[in-house]
Amino acid sequence: MKNTATLADTGFLVALFNDGDRHHMGARQMLAELAGTRLYTVWEVLTEAGHLLNDTGKLHLMRWAAAGRLTVLASDPADLGGMADFMARYADADLTDVALIFAADRERIHSILTVDRKDFDRYRSPAGKRIKRLWVKD
Repeated sequence: MKNTATLADTGFLVALFNDGDRHHMGARQMLAELAGTRLYTVWEVLTEAGHLLNDTGKLHLMRWAAAGRLTVLASDPADLGGMADFMARYADADLTDVALIFAADRERIHSILTVDRKDFDRYRSPAGKRIKRLWVKD
């Protein structure tokens, strides 16, 4: 059975919970198109999104996740060395992207909701997998 679970990155979540974001409508459309798909992210992404959202957006994101619409995964401390190696290989990779890449391998989820046009197209996970970018249109 094919895994239809999907990861969500920071940009997607910020767009979804900030109606002033230029990707807001695209994020809402993607979410509607993926109705029934299980969405996952990592704590690093939730933290970064919370920092970028205003108080209302942050509250809505937390309540949305708490209602079971988003499963928040913990990074494995045993992966820290491998994550550092990944960051050395992809010098401009930020911690949230790296945490998502490692979660993708661990959970066998290889699609991601993102507004990022470049990073996920070039990353390869430690297992050699490419994550399929589900583009959120402007």
